Amino acid sequence: MFTTGSYELEKDVMKKEMKNYRKADTELKIAIKKVAIQSSDGSIRPYEDE
Repeated sequence: MFTTGSYELEKDVMKKEMKNYRKADTELKIAIKKVAIQSSDGSIRPYEDE
C-alpha cells in the first residue's frame, strides 16, 4: 500500500525517467540524421583511417 509520500516519490521518479528517455530519444534521432547526411554526401568521411 502506498502512502502519500511514497506516491509522490514514485511520481517524481517516473517524471525523471521519462525526461531521461526523451533526452536519449532526441539524441538518437540527431545521431541518425547526422549519419544519413554524411552517408548521402560522399565528400564527408566520418571514419577516416588514413
